[in-house]
Amino acid sequence: MKSYMLEIKDLAYSTGNFTLPPVNLTVEEGSYTILLGASGSGKSVLLELIAGLREPKGGTIYLDGVLINALHPADRSVGLLFQDYALFPHLSVFQNIGYALRLRHIPKETIREEVEKLAQQFEIKNLLHRFPNTLSGGERQRVALARTLITQPRLLLLDEPLSALDAPLRSASRAFLKQINQSGQTVIHVTHDHQEQEELATHCVQLA
Repeated sequence: MKSYMLEIKDLAYSTGNFTLPPVNLTVEEGSYTILLGASGSGKSVLLELIAGLREPKGGTIYLDGVLINALHPADRSVGLLFQDYALFPHLSVFQNIGYALRLRHIPKETIREEVEKLAQQFEIKNLLHRFPNTLSGGERQRVALARTLITQPRLLLLDEPLSALDAPLRSASRAFLKQINQSGQTVIHVTHDHQEQEELATHCVQLA
């Protein structure tokens, strides 16, 4: 029997007038899954359920064979990049990227090393002293990705990460996301853009 990194079985959720139809989903390690669906179909809600920001009404979520329904978000090894990137405006790029490690009381020298390593990889080392409101859309995206990946999550969730970028930046960012996936990072990516689907997806899932 084939094993999957992520297995979702009969996941159910509702709030107010919204009900997410039961979701069954499997994700292979190293894959790039594009999640499609009409506006209001619950794509972003599903990402938040996987990340632990919402509590399901029923069903199960297994990551690497471990039931994670009741785990705190910080204990799930799941990273979620929001559509608006959600950078802290009062913190520098360096402080934004290292934020999660600081919360975990990682030694300052280790944080500095990890931040600089990612900044070098993402070509944003020259931005570490800057603040989010001085960055371009593409720069903010890379900072947000670095902040999300610094904890080395097993699974990276992207909620329409390219929607705020203009066409040239979207093209460069698609190539960058593909590079991240090819380095071994498993990704689930919500989008309406068929070009993103064609260039990035190894698997596509349609929400009803």
